[in-house]
Amino acid sequence: MSPCPAISPLLRHRSALTALVACTLGSFFLASCGDPKREERLKWREEEVDAKEAAVLRRDAEIQQERKQIESLKLDLTAKQKAAEKLQTELAAELDKYQRVRRELELRELRGPLPHITAERVIIIDPATGDVIFEKDADKEGAIASTTKLLTALLVVETGDLDKEVVIQKSDTQCAPVRLGLKEGEVYTRRQLLTAVLVKSSNDIAQALARDNAGTMEAFVEKMNARCAELGLKHSAFANPHGLPADEGVPQFSTARDLSVIAALCDTKPEIREIVSLKSYRFVKPDKKEIQLENTNRVLRNYSYCDGMKTGYTNAAGYCLVCSGEKNGKRRIVVVLNDTDSGVWKDSQALLEWALRA
Repeated sequence: MSPCPAISPLLRHRSALTALVACTLGSFFLASCGDPKREERLKWREEEVDAKEAAVLRRDAEIQQERKQIESLKLDLTAKQKAAEKLQTELAAELDKYQRVRRELELRELRGPLPHITAERVIIIDPATGDVIFEKDADKEGAIASTTKLLTALLVVETGDLDKEVVIQKSDTQCAPVRLGLKEGEVYTRRQLLTAVLVKSSNDIAQALARDNAGTMEAFVEKMNARCAELGLKHSAFANPHGLPADEGVPQFSTARDLSVIAALCDTKPEIREIVSLKSYRFVKPDKKEIQLENTNRVLRNYSYCDGMKTGYTNAAGYCLVCSGEKNGKRRIVVVLNDTDSGVWKDSQALLEWALRA
């Protein structure tokens, strides 16, 4: 069967093209084969390219290996740095411990033996740093009697406007002794009342200050407990502004440690510092009658380096005293709770003298 007349020319043309290509390629290969130098150069170039590729691969492998080594060295260096930092921290802690122990030994030598005391709860602090110099059952909760009035005074001073007048109300006068004998309708400044309450510890004055400060005594008690919460005093609860025994079931207690925090804060208030350092105060009533108030703090009168703070007594609290003093640039606060009638003065003065030696 003969091909289609229309397709035959195309087939003939394609055959001719194929033949031409074959001839050309054949001529090229024949020419190459006929030039040994050219073949040698081509082969050399191929070998050179292969060698360079191999060198690149080797170098790439070396770089990867070097990177791994560097990462390993970094991890090792980091670990060594952390170990060195840990050793430095431990060394610093040991050095600090050694210095503190050495300082304690020096202070013991300077202060001498600790005085014998009869108080049940005691703490001595450096108010500038908060460091505890000595403590005895400092976290035991219990009554603190009229030393409560330090917190009352603190809130009054923090409120300010101490020259504002206070009109005495009947409710202010309704309390247990000790009372100064305030009468309804009398007018005094907050400063007068604050001075009298810290010097003589009058309970009617404490109630007048509380009511004036917060509107009611109950509202003032809320402020007292809120302030304790702000100060982080978790072992204190107050039921009144003067420290007299609360009604049955109503919590009212503190600790020597918590009280020392309150005292240290009072110590930063110039108004309180000035008042508690007074050995006596002349209280002038509206009718111009004067009442000479003697400070109840015997240590203030007997020891020249004592400059405050506050006394207290109830059956539950025993005899209490917070006293402050300064000597040779060193300031100390001593808190003594649940002591005896004679022991509270002896213990407080002996401890203050002892703490001020160094």
